[in-house]
Amino acid sequence: MWGRRRTAALGTATLLAAAALSTASQSRSHVITTAGTPAPRAYVIAHSGGMQVLDTSDGAVVSTANTGAWTTGAAVGPDGRRVYVVNGWAGVITAVEPASGKVVGRIHAGAQLAQAVLRPDGERLYVTGSGAVAVVDPATFRMVAVIRTGGQPQGIAITPDGSRLYVANAQDGTVSVLNTAPAGPVTAIDVGGLPQHVTVSPDGNAVYVSSLDLQEGTGTVSVIDPHTNQVRWSAPVGKGAGSIAVTPDGRHVYVALHRKVAVLDTTTRTTKTLPFRAKTLAIAPGDRRVFLATGNTTTVLDSADNEVLTTFQLSGLDVDGRGFAATAIAFEPPDRP
Repeated sequence: MWGRRRTAALGTATLLAAAALSTASQSRSHVITTAGTPAPRAYVIAHSGGMQVLDTSDGAVVSTANTGAWTTGAAVGPDGRRVYVVNGWAGVITAVEPASGKVVGRIHAGAQLAQAVLRPDGERLYVTGSGAVAVVDPATFRMVAVIRTGGQPQGIAITPDGSRLYVANAQDGTVSVLNTAPAGPVTAIDVGGLPQHVTVSPDGNAVYVSSLDLQEGTGTVSVIDPHTNQVRWSAPVGKGAGSIAVTPDGRHVYVALHRKVAVLDTTTRTTKTLPFRAKTLAIAPGDRRVFLATGNTTTVLDSADNEVLTTFQLSGLDVDGRGFAATAIAFEPPDRP
């Protein structure tokens, strides 16, 4: 069951001040993290297989790599020593050493893959694809188990304590709940539509799932109570619904829509939209900034007021002369207590 293109060398990135910034916002720092927390590195993965590692304090490119095949997801190991890139269409999981930019391992799954998440302790990697989740031991970089899920699993998220996984099954409108130790299924939760992506709040008390209505094309976010495995409530977010992220305080959820980004207030359950075309989006642990993959740029927002803080200009062309278009933005996991 489990078992092309190459990009040109990626150039340097420059930090561009967003033209739309007001005088007040220009005076603010581009780095907004919790007290004493250094600005994280952003691992920006290109559709065609390239990777740029950015210092988010100034936009400098720390390193680059090329995995050699189209990508669908990524996860970063503790301290950024390894990056695991999902070359989904090729059915390959690629391990990259970002310090050197070298590919240090590949697993050929023999099936199309989708998304990945790493257990907080860094000891297991989980990758969705073909009706199951592949469990990989990063130390040996070997597949050690397969857990059955619903049809066409896509997004995947893990609780802060690493005990449970939540998997969005696009084909059957469910979210699979899986134990990590021992690895196995717990239950399936019906959320309706075509579930796409999933994220867990930093405190572990809510699971957010983006879902599409195939006929209407509208998007919904459903909130699952992880203690009861029941849907608490759902809210419409606009046309389309894809990549999803929650702020460190749990008050807002960001969702990539069709040509817009939705911001869902988890207290009032109301939504507003922002005029950004983002393929994917992400929020680093303990960082209130929102990183949007906007074509060949990464747009950085302050989640306090949704103002643009800055824009990282990604350089480099693929073999067809097209720009660096990101499919995933990943960050290192939070430090464990």
